[in-house]
Amino acid sequence: MEEWDEYYHSMHGAYNEAVHVYIQSGLNFWNSNYNLDNTKCRIFEMGFGTGLNTLLSLESANEQNLNIQYETIEPFPLDYQEIKDLNFEPFFNQKKSEALFKKLHLAPWEQTSQINEHFNILKKKTTLSDFNPQTNYDLIYYDAFGSRVQPEMWSEEALLPLIESLAYQGVFVTYSAKGSVRRILESFGLNVFRIQGPPGKREMLRAIRL
Repeated sequence: MEEWDEYYHSMHGAYNEAVHVYIQSGLNFWNSNYNLDNTKCRIFEMGFGTGLNTLLSLESANEQNLNIQYETIEPFPLDYQEIKDLNFEPFFNQKKSEALFKKLHLAPWEQTSQINEHFNILKKKTTLSDFNPQTNYDLIYYDAFGSRVQPEMWSEEALLPLIESLAYQGVFVTYSAKGSVRRILESFGLNVFRIQGPPGKREMLRAIRL
């Protein structure tokens, strides 16, 4: 969104940030600590954006033989040509990653699509304020624009419905380390931890419902 003077991903590296915040600190952490019966992982992502977090989750599902039910919302979807112009191709370690990335973007909105045997996705074109969670999520990726341009996305009112939808032993991760966000998450009864952030950011937040 150029008019907000914001980037979809950190200037210090979209790929490295996504891997650290959402895969290593989110999906891999949940899978190692709380996926005791090897059931499917139900993920919600706030902000589909470029689809990079989604692709990385799909690749992880393939690598770990994990079944993922993925739900995401995006009020302002980019078209696939705009995505291609961002030049993510150097991060694709093999041709099939590029094919899966395209498949994720071309999947229709408002209906569940089976991407492969490990991964299905439901994309909804809506705002968080209009979204009504219908699932108990094991993992929430909170990847909204920063509070400088969208302070309402980091309020109690915005976060409460998602936190209420977080399953027992569910994990909430975000690149933000703001004290106000930490206090809101704690006020909702989550165990909140400041952990090592991605390159260029000292800390991030991870919260767990226990």
